[in-house]
Amino acid sequence: MYREKGKERENDVETELKVAVCDDSQADRNILSQLVKKTADDMGIPVHIQEYASGENLMEDILSEHDILFLDIQMEGMDGQETAFAFRSQNRNAVLVFVTGVAVPTPEMFKVYPYRYLLKQELLSKGREDMSAILKKAAERKKHVYLTAFYKGKMMQLDSDRILYISLKKRGCQIWLNQEKEESPINCNSRLADIYAGLEMHNFAYAHNSYVVNLKYVAKVEGNLLVLMDGTALTISRSRKEEFHKAFTRYLGNKYPKKQYGV
Repeated sequence: MYREKGKERENDVETELKVAVCDDSQADRNILSQLVKKTADDMGIPVHIQEYASGENLMEDILSEHDILFLDIQMEGMDGQETAFAFRSQNRNAVLVFVTGVAVPTPEMFKVYPYRYLLKQELLSKGREDMSAILKKAAERKKHVYLTAFYKGKMMQLDSDRILYISLKKRGCQIWLNQEKEESPINCNSRLADIYAGLEMHNFAYAHNSYVVNLKYVAKVEGNLLVLMDGTALTISRSRKEEFHKAFTRYLGNKYPKKQYGV
């Protein structure tokens, strides 16, 4: 399944950002929520804010598909690190922001791709600039095309910009991600043709009846072979060769409009 999230208007985003604030302190949740709302209002970005008093409460509502998560590091029960790993296992695209009073981030926390670390004592004095950057980042991500897929029995939302290529399997497809080989492939129950229908306008092309390729990751094309930036080599079938070459030439022409390229 694919879906295209909010398209940008002149000074706005079409669909609201879903913001989760997870902290076991009601006072800290209030401060964060008010800062989010005030900054979003000034930026013209609609937001829906949901507060959670624990990591357990957040994970019970994981299907809400939050766009931003503000997460306290020190909490009773599931702490911030444990909650972050559980959250990331099912939501890879949200902008994750750790919020802390005294706790120092551990090396493990960088594995969940945090976008910012905010100090609670500086939220009122310095938080506005960080909040603007966080909301802007989330709005940018929301414009992308996302696929719903399953990895180790869990549903995930995948940003198509992270996809190298998608290959056909007996039932559905397999999605191969950039720079995350420990996760690839991820299974998707949708038909390849249906997925391509949603990705065709986003620089994906058939190179073979068995797979579609993200053209931004094509490093070179030599005869009937294409090589992706991670070194993966894929065959270009005779039946798809002309179609693929046209798509790749068009992609390069749009990317480098002042130069002429032939494939």
